[in-house]
Amino acid sequence: MQGKIIRNEFEEYIISSIKGYERNIVYPDGEDLRLTQALKIFKYFNSSKTILIGKENLILNNIKESGITDTNTIEIIEPSKSSKFNDYKSLIINLFKSRQKEITEEQADEMVRNNNYFAALMAKSGDAHCGVSGSLSSTEAMMKPLIQIIQAGQKKRYLNAAVLIIIPNCFYGLNGQFLLADVGIIPDPNEEQLLDITLLSYETAKAYFKGEPKIAMLSYSTKGSSKGEKIDQIKKVVGQVKKINPQIKIDGELQFDAAVFPDVAQKKCPDSEVAGQANVLIFPELNSANITLKAIHRLTNAGYYGSTIQGAAIPFNDTTRGCSPIDLVWLSGMTLLQLKKWNRMKRINLN
Repeated sequence: MQGKIIRNEFEEYIISSIKGYERNIVYPDGEDLRLTQALKIFKYFNSSKTILIGKENLILNNIKESGITDTNTIEIIEPSKSSKFNDYKSLIINLFKSRQKEITEEQADEMVRNNNYFAALMAKSGDAHCGVSGSLSSTEAMMKPLIQIIQAGQKKRYLNAAVLIIIPNCFYGLNGQFLLADVGIIPDPNEEQLLDITLLSYETAKAYFKGEPKIAMLSYSTKGSSKGEKIDQIKKVVGQVKKINPQIKIDGELQFDAAVFPDVAQKKCPDSEVAGQANVLIFPELNSANITLKAIHRLTNAGYYGSTIQGAAIPFNDTTRGCSPIDLVWLSGMTLLQLKKWNRMKRINLN
């Protein structure tokens, strides 16, 4: 089974990294047939408890249609019938109060009945350790409860989306592996937001990469070849990142070719420790990021692994509504891998 679906070294890395690492993963889009098809495959790699949110009869039909006979690791929860309904209702009311915001009993009741809010409440309360959404839900439907519930009481971070993409037969980046951000949330980041995107992308790359992250701040200019407000912003962010963590390898502003291709880097910025070697690409705004992602994905048949929502207090990641079952397999594995690396870093910082 494993050999039939593993396409590259990164997927082998996911499987080896999460072997024996079992947690509770919640899926707000539990009614999606593709999800149960994915879980049939995922259980060969990992025995985590998978919590499917939705109508029980529909999910049971999907389980049967997917050919799953062993349901020991699958839990089905229909929010309106949950024994935790009132506990979660109280939790959501208290979370809103803590932010000096009023919410009625009826509004709280409606939120708890919502699959995405229920999943977020499970994660906030510790009943789930991480989550995957987006196969049926829009990004907005996922992000609202993530912001209002999971992020409540946490240090302010600017949530943004990073994508790991692997280009076949490519010798650039990390053997064709790149992390791109922000590809989905902040349209035109200011200096503070761009700094957060960059620092969070470094954390994500550290979780997913076997090699060293090398960050390029992309632009239409390389090292002062043009001038502009956005270019000044990029330079300031690079300086701030180096002050915050001098170990991070980062450079900018860099054009795409100078960032990725060694021959161009040698001509334009030969003294850079990042140019020509970049594997983390930070875009100046959302248009260029999303267009580049779609172009690379479609033109090169690159492996595309959903969106990692960066800055979330609990790993809760987003796939696309056009995803396949195998996409859900790998994003589930990546979310577990992300959680494992985060918990390891927390233990190191505490010691």
